[in-house]
Amino acid sequence: MYKKLHRRLTLLFTGAAGAILIVMSVSYLYMSEKELTANSFLSFSSKVDSLTSSLEQQTSLTWEWISKTAVNQGFLLALYDNDAPIAYNRIVLTREESRLADEVRAYTEKTYPQLKTGSSYYTVHQEFSYTFSKKEMFHASVFNIRKNHGILTGILLSSKKPFLEQIKTQRLKFAAINIIGILSLFLFSYYFTGKLLAPIVEARKKQTEFVAAASHELRTPIAVICSAISAAKTAPDEKKEHFFSIVESESMRLSTLADDLLLLNRSDTGRLNLNVNSTELDTLLLNACESFEPLAKEHGILLSASLPDETIPCCVCDGERIRQTIGIFLSNAISYGKKGGCIRLSLSYNKSMFWIMVEDNGIGISDSDKLHIFDRFYRIDKSRTDKNHFGLGLSIAKEIIDAHNGKILVTDTPGGGTRFFIVLNA
Repeated sequence: MYKKLHRRLTLLFTGAAGAILIVMSVSYLYMSEKELTANSFLSFSSKVDSLTSSLEQQTSLTWEWISKTAVNQGFLLALYDNDAPIAYNRIVLTREESRLADEVRAYTEKTYPQLKTGSSYYTVHQEFSYTFSKKEMFHASVFNIRKNHGILTGILLSSKKPFLEQIKTQRLKFAAINIIGILSLFLFSYYFTGKLLAPIVEARKKQTEFVAAASHELRTPIAVICSAISAAKTAPDEKKEHFFSIVESESMRLSTLADDLLLLNRSDTGRLNLNVNSTELDTLLLNACESFEPLAKEHGILLSASLPDETIPCCVCDGERIRQTIGIFLSNAISYGKKGGCIRLSLSYNKSMFWIMVEDNGIGISDSDKLHIFDRFYRIDKSRTDKNHFGLGLSIAKEIIDAHNGKILVTDTPGGGTRFFIVLNA
């Protein structure tokens, strides 16, 4: 599903950006070609003005001057003296060039009748574009000059081929740029959408793993309850109480697991509401220590609390949630502690930050396990079968502290064991 979405997003981003790139390129090409066309026509008109001025000043026209002028200007030049082609046309121009010149002259007489021989003017010319035989395009000009009591008519043609080649080259360059640009956009979009989807894919993966692990954890107590109820139906009266106690115990276990799952769900959906008040953390730590002291004694572990000598300010937090977090650390420390060991609970205040430490000298946590201890349903010692631990405690602790914008730090206790630090802002 995500691969298909990845491809679709890539194509969507590439298509949208590519369309914008193409529209901008076409717009630029249109304006550029329009300007180039206008400049090319103006350049041709300027050359015609220069040539007609030179012809006006010439008292006599020689083949050498006409040929040199035509070659230098890149023109095809045909001249007519009182409507009759001069000898230059017949001898210098090829048959194809002569036919082209005659065709253009006939076109101008029909299209521009004001230029007809005999009109009352001294010198006049008209520039236009002309396509010969529907193939080759020219800048064309016809001019009439009154000279020696007669009319000198000229046809000037300049091929558009160099100009059109320039346009074609420019279009090919822009096409290549667009292709490279779209390919680059595709690669960037593929990478970017992959990065964009990565957290979603990871969240979905974790959700799937979470559901699978939760189902596994729920299956065991449910199976025990069903088995106990089934056995109680046929058991003698003196043994039914035993099976009912099993049902009660496993029901409490299910209730605890349901509460933990509900808290994590609220955290995931942003609905973990905090009842924030001004809280005396030193009092909170003493109460936590007193609550867990009997359990610690049962396991042969000494539990002590260390508080700062000076008065510290109150912390604005959800006292019950912080108490729950400390309880999770103490419960784990007792469960994984060694008989005859000790657990120390301490509080300090430094640089507008509260530091709560839970330190034990138990089995400790390896560096590899430290990377995963806050993952849901993760157990350091997977061989342990302690029914009171689902592997959710540290996950819940982290969610609570994250909701307070605090931090949880884990280090090793010198000589063995683990230290957990809760850091809260004042």
